[in-house]
Amino acid sequence: MKKHNIVLVSGGTGGHVIPAVNFGNSIVENGHNCYLLIDNRGKKYVSNFRGEIIVICSSHLNKNFFGKLKSLFFLLFGLFQAIFYLIKIRPFKSITFGSYASFMPLIILSLFKLFGLTHLYLHEQNSVMGKVNIFFSPIVNRIFLNFKETKKLKKIYKKKSFFVGLPKSPIYNYSLRKINVENNIIKRIFVFGGSQGAVNLNYKIKNLLLKINKECSTKIEISMQCPSSQFNELTEIFKKAQVKYELKIYYDNILDKLYQTDILIARAGAGTINDVIVTQIPTIFIPLPNSSDNHQYENAKYLNDKKAAILFEEKDLNQESTYFIFKELIENFEKRLFLIKNLQSMKVLDANKIMMKKIFE
Repeated sequence: MKKHNIVLVSGGTGGHVIPAVNFGNSIVENGHNCYLLIDNRGKKYVSNFRGEIIVICSSHLNKNFFGKLKSLFFLLFGLFQAIFYLIKIRPFKSITFGSYASFMPLIILSLFKLFGLTHLYLHEQNSVMGKVNIFFSPIVNRIFLNFKETKKLKKIYKKKSFFVGLPKSPIYNYSLRKINVENNIIKRIFVFGGSQGAVNLNYKIKNLLLKINKECSTKIEISMQCPSSQFNELTEIFKKAQVKYELKIYYDNILDKLYQTDILIARAGAGTINDVIVTQIPTIFIPLPNSSDNHQYENAKYLNDKKAAILFEEKDLNQESTYFIFKELIENFEKRLFLIKNLQSMKVLDANKIMMKKIFE
């Protein structure tokens, strides 16, 4: 098989970058050269990438005048960087994973496609099409979707759209959840706020968890993704409450952690949705309220509508009815089993394999 140069473009949050890293490693395993273009924010998610990493300047457009000038400077500098690197690489295939950081490289790649120098593809992780992916949908050869029904995807582009799921690590192995039927065991609860929403979620959920621990017929053990700014404060709170706890700034192998956990409380980024389906963990989703186009709510609603997860909005966390649903999920084995079985009925696709086939056929 001929060895090709393949470029992936991503940036911003882990929800964009991690699928790109996973697919990139699959490309390298298939014997091709892979280059990943990201912004500064995306650098913290690429430590296990096996190809070449290229950092491109990018920026949101700031609200004030001087902020806008600064943002435009970074964007233009990123454009020139993209021109330099992409001319040097001359990619045979190019795949973008969304976020504003991919906008400038996509302008250059669109020109490459126009002159027949590359084939261009995009992957949409969320259940609502992102603005950058909407803008470039008319131009790309094919569109890969994580959600079968993706909002804001125009009907005229559905013929070139394919439901593939989310690229996972090549070392990933799917297995059915081991169901714990013991009634007197400590229930292990994992609070996972993702790359954007951990701080607010931890603050708002801790009192609810401590109340449940005090009043529940079974005790709980709390694991929490905890930014360094919260570490000392939450340590003191949990010690004082005499609750068993684990705080970590970052969990290296999230799938292993989910398989070892009884209940997940999480934001609803696309990666988390897929991890819940893969590990079949009973989950309460609390979407990030200010996610663009409210896509986290729509992501969570996808599983809630299939009766495979529970959805709460952050504004409802203080309601008594919310507390009782939390408490029931911890105490009621049949409730957890119901969610597990509905998750196990959902198909887990091999996105790496499908995408490789589609871009090379």
